[in-house]
Amino acid sequence: MKSNRTNNRRSKPKQRNTKGGTADGKPTKLRIIGGDMRGRPVTYHGEEFTRPMRDSVRENLFNILGRACRGAIAFDLFAGTGVLGLEAISRGCTRAVLVEPMRKAIAQIRDTTQRLGIEDKVRLVTGDAFVLADQLLKPATPEDDTAWIVFMSPPYRMWTDPEGYKKLKAIITRVQQYGPPGSVLVVETDTTFDTDQLPPGDWDIRTYGITNLAFLEPGNVCGLVSPFPIPE
Repeated sequence: MKSNRTNNRRSKPKQRNTKGGTADGKPTKLRIIGGDMRGRPVTYHGEEFTRPMRDSVRENLFNILGRACRGAIAFDLFAGTGVLGLEAISRGCTRAVLVEPMRKAIAQIRDTTQRLGIEDKVRLVTGDAFVLADQLLKPATPEDDTAWIVFMSPPYRMWTDPEGYKKLKAIITRVQQYGPPGSVLVVETDTTFDTDQLPPGDWDIRTYGITNLAFLEPGNVCGLVSPFPIPE
């Protein structure tokens, strides 16, 4: 993946449309954008404990991932509505592990998976991603070297909190060390966070309005090359 640290792509922020949203413009109607389940709704009632990625940003994210989703397993470590993991399944991931500490959010995700008929492809884990990461992101074995798509979209404040960032960095480092070839790590921050502070790696940084998306291929080592191109 070609590094894009110093040549960020900045899309023009779209004017907020509060139709179908809360008073502050936060969307309450979510849908899957592409793939087999395109257009299907995702349960979300506008609670403050979630921050769904906007449709336009999510569409760009999955356009960049492209074929990487096919046959991979998705890990959404700060799931919220679960829309990233569900979109990943729609785009070709065989299964998804969604980690979320809030039981109300887990109930909403379960409601969506039941309506979509994909309960057998989704593992819901109620708990703290920082505690569970070591159990979930295990080194590949000869029996299972399935590529990972790892989404990290924590509350933005964690990136600037020293203790929170230390924990986030530990997860990133683990993915870098153990992600099988073909894996992709996707990190979301806001633009107040300096992405140069991310752990060393060949990061591809894309900027959309107030959102940074940072992509990294952890399995791209020892001469192994990811089977998909990241579009420029």
